[in-house]
Amino acid sequence: MKNKLMHLSNETMNIGFVKKVEALSGSSVRRCFQCGKCSAGCPMSAFMEHPPNRVVRLLQLGQGQRILAGRSIWYCASCETCTTRCPNKVDLAAIMDALRKLSWDADGPSKESYVQLANRLFIENIRTYGRQYELRLGAAFNMKSGQFLKDLMLGPKLISKGKLKMFHSKNKNIADIEGIFKRIEEMRKKGEAL
Repeated sequence: MKNKLMHLSNETMNIGFVKKVEALSGSSVRRCFQCGKCSAGCPMSAFMEHPPNRVVRLLQLGQGQRILAGRSIWYCASCETCTTRCPNKVDLAAIMDALRKLSWDADGPSKESYVQLANRLFIENIRTYGRQYELRLGAAFNMKSGQFLKDLMLGPKLISKGKLKMFHSKNKNIADIEGIFKRIEEMRKKGEAL
């Protein structure tokens, strides 16, 4: 989709999507005048098909689906270098977070659905155990991604060296952690959080 000719019209421009991104991020894409400082400072731009300034430009043109169909939002390290360098105070890191959230909510998998799967499993582990249980995370990821034998020989080595625990105990503050998750869910319902 990167090199396809772009035809702009009322039918191809999804301004509603842009407004959702702006509402979620609290930042206006219209403020960007394409100086390129964000992309010049981005440590991940070399791996992105749409570097940060192009992501904003595509949003300005109402081309959200082109962004969601690519990998760029998943390569963003959320380091906030782009936000810091922007002379017009466009919070590009928040925009990338909003795009990831909208991609997560969209129908169908993105190009980086393994990232979404790992993220979901990571959060489930935190909610269940109050901390990260790496053995369960790795096993669940391999099972759900269809990579059943991936890292099969690595697990026993890590366990024998004490780098990976076979059994894990729950955090003693699990009720407090569950309270945090419930507050976040309430904030999401009110539109106060991503």
